[in-house]
Amino acid sequence: MSASAAGINNLSAARWVCVGALVLLSSLFGCSSDRGDTTLTMTVETSEFLFSIPAKGELVSAQAIDINAPSGNRGTLTLAWLKEENTRVEKGDVVARFDISEHELRQQRAELELEKNQLTESVTERGVERNQFSISQQAGVVSEQKALAERFTIDDLSIYSKNEIIDQLLSKDYLTAQEAYLGWLQVSQMTQGQAQLQLLGLESNTHRDTIRLSEEALAQAEVTAPASGILIHSQNFRGEKVREGQELWPGSRLGSIPSLEQMQARLYILENEAAGVEVGQLVEVHLDAYPGRLLKGTVNAMANIASPRNRNSPTKFFEVTVALEESDPSFMRPGQKLTGRILVAQKSSAISIPNQAVFEDNEEAWVYVKSGRTFKRQEVTVGMRSLTRTEVTQGLNEGDQVALLRPRLDK
Repeated sequence: MSASAAGINNLSAARWVCVGALVLLSSLFGCSSDRGDTTLTMTVETSEFLFSIPAKGELVSAQAIDINAPSGNRGTLTLAWLKEENTRVEKGDVVARFDISEHELRQQRAELELEKNQLTESVTERGVERNQFSISQQAGVVSEQKALAERFTIDDLSIYSKNEIIDQLLSKDYLTAQEAYLGWLQVSQMTQGQAQLQLLGLESNTHRDTIRLSEEALAQAEVTAPASGILIHSQNFRGEKVREGQELWPGSRLGSIPSLEQMQARLYILENEAAGVEVGQLVEVHLDAYPGRLLKGTVNAMANIASPRNRNSPTKFFEVTVALEESDPSFMRPGQKLTGRILVAQKSSAISIPNQAVFEDNEEAWVYVKSGRTFKRQEVTVGMRSLTRTEVTQGLNEGDQVALLRPRLDK
């Protein structure tokens, strides 16, 4: 056989292989040369329908002893140090310290102001006493002069001149008025001095209160563990853990020491996937560290509103609490990450198809069923819907061929 004849035979064989491959692909995808046959289809079957919602979360303790920041302070507190999470602590161990520099400075200022106030109070008291003594002396002199004037009063006015009589009368009236003025001045300055001393006393009490509060804050700068156990840091509604350097309000929750005897799962479900979740539904979870161990439980609480878990993301989640059937302290610890699913509904025998095969408007739902070499629109009644599949209660039978996408002929 010549080289040219061998080349022709090889080319023919390659063409037959390509044709066979095209025929195989056409049979696999339900395709044909007709436009209606190019749409991917699936065969309707009756099988178990499981409606579950996936979720992620962490293990938490059903019972825990809270550790809080000191509550006797005014204003915010700066967390200077916090013991590492998931470490073992004994009762009385220091687990947190707060920055006390501001309280020390406040105490020093208050002590200085109190010392200045006490000095001013002492000077004021001496001034009041000195003024009272001076006024008393003046009043004594005036009183003596008035007594002399009254003792030597002129009985026979004829032996004195008119001017001498007037001077004597004026001197007596002047001494009487001066005596009255000195009496008023003594009472007035005493009242003024007492008012100043009372004001200084109130200021001193304020400084004493500031010193006392600062001393209490300094005494509470360290927070100790109320019990022995594993320390877990607390987190806010966005899921952010307490951290060093953070400003906290008095009484804020720093962490907790959970009980390892009764654990529960805290799951977070996307807001648009939470439809149908109810208390009492079964839940299956797997710890990320132990994927082969299945833990079962039931939903016992669900948040009323969805909220973001991260301030940098607007995505909202519903928080769901799951009571676990068993707790094993040998491998279960609070804070361990887990993956789970909530079994919303389950049917042993149902017809379900992928969500993309169901087309809907405001009033009805329909699918496209293959009929010969084309597709016809078939109205259906839908039931439950999971994230991937939709239950069809009426309108489809086993063996029907349903289009997975809108057929071209329908467009």
